[in-house]
Amino acid sequence: MERLTITLTPDLAQRVKSAVDAGNYASASEVMRQALRDWEFAEARRQAELQALRADVQVGLDEAAARKAKPFNAARIVKAGQRLAARKR
Repeated sequence: MERLTITLTPDLAQRVKSAVDAGNYASASEVMRQALRDWEFAEARRQAELQALRADVQVGLDEAAARKAKPFNAARIVKAGQRLAARKR
């Protein structure tokens, strides 16, 4: 295992100490390892969401280029939203 030295703000350092003192973790190293695992999970989720968004944008661009996209109609969008909301009730 590689050893690293990090610098935390006083608030973050206190939060790490409190987590250890409360018995949630055996050491500050365990707190940091868990924080990194959580960060990796969140980053992977963000990347997946970004990929999905890019794919949706590409679908819209492709439909617009093929002239399959409907013209923007705010009233139609509001009505569709109201229908969806009514079904969820």
